[in-house]
Amino acid sequence: MNGFELRKERKRESIRHAAMELFGTYGFGKVSIKDIARKAGVSHVTIYNHFNSKEELVNDVVRTEIERLVEKSREIIDSESDFLEKMNLIRFSKVGLASRYNGEVMKAAINNSPETYEYIDKLWREKINKLLVELIEEGRRKGYISSDISQEAMLLYFDMIRAGAFASVETLDRIKIDAKLADDLNRLFLYGLIDKKD
Repeated sequence: MNGFELRKERKRESIRHAAMELFGTYGFGKVSIKDIARKAGVSHVTIYNHFNSKEELVNDVVRTEIERLVEKSREIIDSESDFLEKMNLIRFSKVGLASRYNGEVMKAAINNSPETYEYIDKLWREKINKLLVELIEEGRRKGYISSDISQEAMLLYFDMIRAGAFASVETLDRIKIDAKLADDLNRLFLYGLIDKKD
């Protein structure tokens, strides 16, 4: 990357960062391009030089954040942490992503842009599912995950959770603001409904 391209990417990143902060605080609908320009320290014309519209900017922000989440998950899975610690770290990464945004932002990107929905769906199928399979296999090797449940069933279950979370802004917002609820959902996911007592 030459000097011009590097400066251009730094400016795009500054705009993304400002947009992420403002969308997370006020929601997609209440933030204008002028608000983002002021926060990023650029003119609104500069934003339009990098992004054709507010919708394109929000799509770029969501894609970038989800790619970062995938990278972070890869680092966690490759780490030396215990399996349960890895599960918690991945959960906190996902809750952290949700907590930076109103659910409205994620839903706006997914519902208003078929390309973004297809991109996220492809990323899920090609990268996230691969990470989940690695995590499932590690959990099985270490005795945390039942070998009686097929990998196909687990991946379908993960996909149902993803679809359910993104189908409702209210669901994302509740998880975002209620740490106990997020923890209960994680425990339900990991241990099911039955309270096992030895």
